[in-house]
Amino acid sequence: MHVEQMEHWLQRRLALTRALQGACLGTGAPLGWLLILAIDGVSPLSALADQPGLFAYMFFGTCSVFAAFGWTLGRREEEEREHGLHDGLTGLYNAEYFQAALAKAARRLQRDGEPLALIIFDLDHFKRVNDQFGHRVGDTVLRRLGTVVQRVARRDEVAARIGGEEFALLMHGATEDEACQAAERLRRVIADTVYCEVDDQRHHVTASLGCAARSTWSDDLAQTLYEAADAAMYAAKHRGRNRVECASRQPSQDDPNPAAA
Repeated sequence: MHVEQMEHWLQRRLALTRALQGACLGTGAPLGWLLILAIDGVSPLSALADQPGLFAYMFFGTCSVFAAFGWTLGRREEEEREHGLHDGLTGLYNAEYFQAALAKAARRLQRDGEPLALIIFDLDHFKRVNDQFGHRVGDTVLRRLGTVVQRVARRDEVAARIGGEEFALLMHGATEDEACQAAERLRRVIADTVYCEVDDQRHHVTASLGCAARSTWSDDLAQTLYEAADAAMYAAKHRGRNRVECASRQPSQDDPNPAAA
């Protein structure tokens, strides 16, 4: 099941659970009234036989109201949970969710043998955008980037903002070559469509991307995969920016330390 489909199912399940809980609470009204009658010496069965319409109204009315209230409460919980999983500026998943998804994907590789690929990318010279045009313009760039990444990412991929201008794309069942091809497509889209507009002039923004993949399990898989993709991303910056580098193609003696971002 795709990540988004699973989340949607869980969200609907939460709202349905709250609605059912509300309906159960709603039965308290007619049952409570029968209890009061019993305390007064009136047989509950006689009361039901004498006034079936009243008790039917109490039962269905209160159950419906409490169920509707429970559904509304459940939806609100879903919205709060959704906000807790996503970055408020870009709409992508946040770093906490990404770390959990990466760990879960690593366990899936151990269980099912499904390969796993990761793209780490960082906007080039983004500090200059903030310094030259202000943080409001910088935020606009990040929002545009979030929209672009959501459009490019597939349904079963996890796109996240993991730092100020650093992002990740987690790909299930992908090899490193496939990840690098996806990263190159993403690089081109970013260079073409992500920009800031100041004084009627567009200033395009580029990104440096690093890719890594794993097909065999190890205890530190999540950490080493992230470190490999991150090092490849810094190699892309070191070699001129606005490019894609793959972890397996990096010479061991190559210095992955970043140039100025």
